[in-house]
Amino acid sequence: MFIIYELVNQSVKKTFQILEYIASSGNFVRLNDVAKALDLKKNSVHSFLDSLKQLGYLEQDDVSPRYRITSKLECLYAPLLSINELKSELRPILEKITQLTNESSYLAVQMGSYYRHELKCEPNRAVKITLNTGKEYEMATTAIGKSFLAFSAHLQTNLSKQYTPELVSTIETEIKTIIKSGYALDVQAYDPDLNCVAMPIFYKNKPIAVLCVSGPSFRFKEPQFIESLRIMESLIKEHGKYDSKMNIS
Repeated sequence: MFIIYELVNQSVKKTFQILEYIASSGNFVRLNDVAKALDLKKNSVHSFLDSLKQLGYLEQDDVSPRYRITSKLECLYAPLLSINELKSELRPILEKITQLTNESSYLAVQMGSYYRHELKCEPNRAVKITLNTGKEYEMATTAIGKSFLAFSAHLQTNLSKQYTPELVSTIETEIKTIIKSGYALDVQAYDPDLNCVAMPIFYKNKPIAVLCVSGPSFRFKEPQFIESLRIMESLIKEHGKYDSKMNIS
């Protein structure tokens, strides 16, 4: 077991050494350059480069035997914003959403293959929707989760492992609609007494969170859906730092 661990450990080290070297050397290097700089055998370097190329993290130039890092490596970057920063900046927006819609609003963030409500703001009404903060929810069961799913190829690749082909087909159809419209609806799907509209927000073209308005199904209907979406989009644009991909027909 120790020998296997050491082999894996060395492979991981060499992989990142190669990526770091390419990134710091103009991102356009030859196999020989890598081998010489890192004191590695050429056949060993070739194996690492080939594996990284197959995974999509490297690509080879069409006219010369040089390698460069692709944009796929961006998915390994540290999060652009911390959750605390998001909460601090978006709390006033959430409060304004609830003030203008008179319904419950939420800020949700992705937690691996799940999501979690980080903030909620509730109206002063006798009948209102209350969802727990701190609880983790599955992606494929709600409008919020599907908003994350729609803009994450990695989340989508796991659908077939979790659900039946029929359900996967349904979810994929919904995802296409969400990508086109920029928002998701949950009409008595998660809970017969609950309707919800969810809008993913973006920072530097990356989805970072989802804003949601939910209300009792007897009063929160299509006209309220559209109005809530317009309010969320307007407040995000007014804030200026974040973007939406809203397209309300």
